[in-house]
Amino acid sequence: MKVNIIQFVVVIALGFLVAGCGGNQELKKEAGIFADAMCRNIETMQKLHAANPSDTVLMQKIQQEQHRVDSEMMSLSEQFRKKYGEKMKSPEFTKEYRKYLNKAMLDCKCLSKEDRATFEKEVD
Repeated sequence: MKVNIIQFVVVIALGFLVAGCGGNQELKKEAGIFADAMCRNIETMQKLHAANPSDTVLMQKIQQEQHRVDSEMMSLSEQFRKKYGEKMKSPEFTKEYRKYLNKAMLDCKCLSKEDRATFEKEVD
């Protein structure tokens, strides 16, 4: 479980590193896409944690899914960095993107109550 929490924190940190900008629809859409990938990452980690370790076929399938989602997130992050470059250094840009990302994460069905409360608090 501790590994899952660490991975989740890394995913969230990565999302914040990819930070966003002023109130435009394109940025909001990009935050939604990244939030979807983050949600699938959380869901996959939960499946991995719940799976029987002796079921090697299932474990391997879930690990492959986890790898695909991780790769997708890395690709999205790289595209975002290329697109927004210097804007990412702006605190206003970062704040706006975080707001969009946090709001989009509230649609994630697999969030724990604690994580949901954190995202709700950071949307305001």
